[in-house]
Amino acid sequence: MTANEMDTTQQIQDILLKAGNAINGHDSDDSDMIYSSIAEWKTSVLCVNDACTSNSDAGDTSKSTNDAQFLRRQWYQTGYEYYQDEAKCPATVDGVLGGFAWLSQRDLKGSKQFLDHLQGIRPEFKVGREQNGGVDTYALECGAGIGRVSKGLLLPIGFSICDLVEPSQRLLSHAPHYIGSLYASRCRYFCTGLQDFVPQPDKYSIIFIQWVIGYLTDDDLVAFLKRCGLGLQKGGIIVIKDNTCTDVAFIADRQDASVTRSLPYILAIVKLAGLRLVYEKYQDDFPSTIFPVPMLALERDDCNACTD
Repeated sequence: MTANEMDTTQQIQDILLKAGNAINGHDSDDSDMIYSSIAEWKTSVLCVNDACTSNSDAGDTSKSTNDAQFLRRQWYQTGYEYYQDEAKCPATVDGVLGGFAWLSQRDLKGSKQFLDHLQGIRPEFKVGREQNGGVDTYALECGAGIGRVSKGLLLPIGFSICDLVEPSQRLLSHAPHYIGSLYASRCRYFCTGLQDFVPQPDKYSIIFIQWVIGYLTDDDLVAFLKRCGLGLQKGGIIVIKDNTCTDVAFIADRQDASVTRSLPYILAIVKLAGLRLVYEKYQDDFPSTIFPVPMLALERDDCNACTD
């Protein structure tokens, strides 16, 4: 791990332990692969332990840092290659949802109900032009794939423009056709990873981040959420909707380079990013056989904290 990643990890663990929450986890495919802490897992995944130890002992910290940066790039490359593979992830709703296309309409309905309630308790949250004094409202869909959330939720409820951010050029190139002529002209497309994306400051009414945070390292997720905070217009919100685990702090998947975090783990990251929880609700009609999926509405807590 780099020095920044080590510092972020320690802060997350401190927040979790102070609240009496777990910091241990395990591998998704090998139940015998158990990690006593977040730090232990990261050391095994994001750092070549023997190399880092020997380099540190020798005082060669630059080599250790280079090793960690190389493995970080490999982490993102693994996820990228999965979504670039047509056989593994067709450019369809079923493909981007990993075979769960039948959940899509239920998911979108739950998200709409969530946003409807949020508008009722937060008048400063502007969805349509009329609410925004005749000025266009902008939404950002993160990890957009083919634009499922933009087409099925954000544009139909009234956002003027949707920006789609997706690292897979293959998937993103299918987005205009999937979204269709009614909405495609109101979309803009950005092919880049979230770890590198910088939202335009004071731009968005909503930044919608669904089923993608598990592909970001903690350090990159904190930094990305800080940038998202700066990207919100007055009254804007960030929505995180993702899988969570309950019995441990995290479940790591080495095959596609992702991690499922507990809700306290996610909220610890939210806190480090200078954000505050406004409203929380679980999607309560998903099957009990899949991970619990909370929806979190976030706002900037301290603008001074939303800086890199």
